[in-house]
Amino acid sequence: MNWEEIVAEAKQEGQINWFHWYFQDRFREQVKAFEAQYGIKVTIPDGDGKANMDKMLAERGRTEGDIDVISLGGSALQTFKAEDLLYGPLKPLLPDGAKLRFSIEGTDNKGYAPAFWGNQTAIAYNPARISEKELPHTLEDFAAFFRTNPGEMGFNTENGGSGPAFIEAVTRALVKDIDYANGAATPEKVAKLAPAWDWFKANHDGYIITASNADSVTRINSGEFKLIAGWEDQIAGLQRKGEISRDIKMYIPSFGMPGGGNVIAIPANAKHKAAALVLIHWLTSANTQTELAKTFGIAPQHPDADSSVGLIAAGDRKFSTVWAAKPFGDDIKKAFVNQVTLH
Repeated sequence: MNWEEIVAEAKQEGQINWFHWYFQDRFREQVKAFEAQYGIKVTIPDGDGKANMDKMLAERGRTEGDIDVISLGGSALQTFKAEDLLYGPLKPLLPDGAKLRFSIEGTDNKGYAPAFWGNQTAIAYNPARISEKELPHTLEDFAAFFRTNPGEMGFNTENGGSGPAFIEAVTRALVKDIDYANGAATPEKVAKLAPAWDWFKANHDGYIITASNADSVTRINSGEFKLIAGWEDQIAGLQRKGEISRDIKMYIPSFGMPGGGNVIAIPANAKHKAAALVLIHWLTSANTQTELAKTFGIAPQHPDADSSVGLIAAGDRKFSTVWAAKPFGDDIKKAFVNQVTLH
């Protein structure tokens, strides 16, 4: 079928069940524009990501499952074979398929699940306490900042990924002779990270370990910190809800910080495949990606979307890096805790 025929069939199907695990209420509002455009009813049930995934796996033997579209974390497709569970590949079926991103968080899903939500880690700063020209951009800058501003930066090791992102970014900048795209972890490989732990220990007076992503944000908003490691979408979302100051800004240092995101897919036994395709086309379009950037603070995943509406300047996005592959990526944080915070 050509695209016009797919849209016609989608309108005949008339409905779709999208299993999505966060901001469900806000996305129910967001899809009203899609419903008005295509006359296709979208149902987004309550449920968390694990429950949705378990349901898809449990229903794999049925001729038709309840899930038409499912949102997944970018690296979730490392845990199963896309061709065994998903309909597709979608890349040749979607009008903008050639422009969309199918490799995210170190996972190439072979065209089965385009990215629709980009989340970028970065350094957030409080302009009331530090000027733009004073911001550290290199490792040397950060070391100097720590010396002259002890205890003025916060980042977490648990309950969220923004602090581990900063730890990973510093580690990658200092330890370059490791393949971070290879998730295999060995004691020898982890031992190579020692120069990073030496750097953090030498600068230990400069930073404070916070309890979580949210704790870091609360404390920079109160004026306690000049800098924190944070998530763009989290901070933008809190600003849009009026829960933190809109003055807080973000940037990516020149040595980079990791970004990832979420993808969207169609189970192989989805009942409404045409409607699912049309929803995914709408969701990943340049217009909708721009709207999601305005509304949620995401990093847009369509190249023609307007990335200037985000908290991070478009010019900084070139410093975005891919997360280190797991399980080695998780071992970086564990080694930091063992070698730095527990010493």
